[in-house]
This record gives sequence, structure tokens and C-alpha cells, in this order.
Amino acid sequence: MNIETTEALRVDELGEITFAQLIECSEMSDAELRELIDYGALVPLDPGTSSWMFRAETLTIARNAGRLRREFDLDVHGIAVLLRFIERIEELEAELRALRATVAGPVMPRR
Repeated sequence: MNIETTEALRVDELGEITFAQLIECSEMSDAELRELIDYGALVPLDPGTSSWMFRAETLTIARNAGRLRREFDLDVHGIAVLLRFIERIEELEAELRALRATVAGPVMPRR
């Protein structure tokens, strides 16, 4: 019998999540996530506050970090480097899609 579980995370009305939620959902330790913040891989909305809040999109980055650590047994510095590469690849793919859209012009629906 295969039971699938679904996680639900409440994101506030501003689309923000807490540091505690990042810890819980990424399966990384407090110290590991703090290191990722030090390396600039995760960026709190206001780094000067005592209780960090993050954009909801940061959850995806933290989950990717946790997956990289588990699957490849990487240290936090290696994870931070890979996360930067992933971010850059996503930026380049978005640029490429935008360029293709301007070159191709409007797409006509097929009949």
C-alpha cells in the first residue's frame, strides 16, 4: 500500500514565510540555513531583524538546498555555489524564452 502525503504551508497575505517554516520544509538545520544566508543563497527580507521573514519563493530554494544536501552529500558552501548556478540558468532560460517570443512574433493557434 502506497500512501502519498501532501504538505500544506500557510503563507501570510504578503507572500512571506518565517525562518522556522524554512527549517521545517527544507529538512535542513538552523545552522545550515544560517550559513546559506551568510553565503547569500537565501536572503531575508530584512536581515537586520531578529525574526527573519522571507519571500515565499525562498521556500523552493531552501527545498532545493535540502535535496542537494541529501542526494549528493554536499557541504553548505557547495550547495550555495550550485544554487547560484541554478539561479543563473533559470535567468538565462527566461531570457532565451523572451528572445524567442520577440523573434517568432505572435503564435497562431493550430487548427
